[in-house]
Amino acid sequence: MLGIDLGAYSAKFCLTRRKKETFELLWLGEMRLPSYSIVGGEIKDKNSLADNLQQFLRRNHLPREVVVSFYHPRMVVQNISLPEMPDEELENALRWEASSIITGEDSFQVGWQTIEKKEGQQKILFAASPSWIVEEYLDVFRRARLEVEALEPQVLSLIRGFLSLYPDLVDSTFSVVDLGFTKGGILYFSAGELVFSRYFNWGLGKVGNYLEEKFRLLPIEIIELFNRSTKEDIPYQMEEALAEVSKDLVMELRRSLTFLHSEFDSSSDQKLFLSGGGAEIPFLRQILIENLPLSVGRIPPLMVEGEEFSGSVYMGALGASLWS
Repeated sequence: MLGIDLGAYSAKFCLTRRKKETFELLWLGEMRLPSYSIVGGEIKDKNSLADNLQQFLRRNHLPREVVVSFYHPRMVVQNISLPEMPDEELENALRWEASSIITGEDSFQVGWQTIEKKEGQQKILFAASPSWIVEEYLDVFRRARLEVEALEPQVLSLIRGFLSLYPDLVDSTFSVVDLGFTKGGILYFSAGELVFSRYFNWGLGKVGNYLEEKFRLLPIEIIELFNRSTKEDIPYQMEEALAEVSKDLVMELRRSLTFLHSEFDSSSDQKLFLSGGGAEIPFLRQILIENLPLSVGRIPPLMVEGEEFSGSVYMGALGASLWS
């Protein structure tokens, strides 16, 4: 299956083939999105986005059946406990729950997974989005002449991709911090369940804004600095920008970790893993190691025909490709 992780800055692609209890990686790639085609989860230029997707898949001879991972701030993913009931009643109950969380909407698309059934009760992991958001994304892929097998929240793809790389952690407690271009997020996984997820207004785009305002750099110069910053010898402009901008990131993560400790009794011996483009910047990783009370694990690279790709960057696309 071809998984597509659709972000604000780029789309990541992962093609896998199931092999009994595991999978085989066939292809990985990334496509830079047209400027401002997606802003804050909102699609601003459908035609440009669809044309770029269609050309990218044709150029790389990729299949047209896809699973898409996406993010929107009006989306909700959470655990809930309910009495056991038929699927039709359960769907209605989840729609009602979504309407109490996402106010001002009349129609929702919901999906769920039953985690556990016990003594007439069931634990459900469910996701809900306003129907108009789902239709907006589906319309883009229809224009690109692609067949969408599933459209799922990015948080679910990240967890599935992560656990495919760390199957021994499925019953453990850990956090995944997602460091994207326009947003940051933290996912908390405990005893086989995703129990907490939160996104916040921090992304690598803020680092780019700092570089542009402070050093008067052009976009192409900023991209070059980002590329150089994946090495250990970080340019001084990027070091200053990260040191300043990361203060808000550290504050948001500390706030989340404090909440996890108070609500779920999370311990300091759990591991924290980094995903997204920010995970590839060693200096940012070092800042988090020095300022957070958790050990920071490293996600292994992915290998395709002897070529190495970042597991942190492609984790969401990998998870989408393993949807079933």
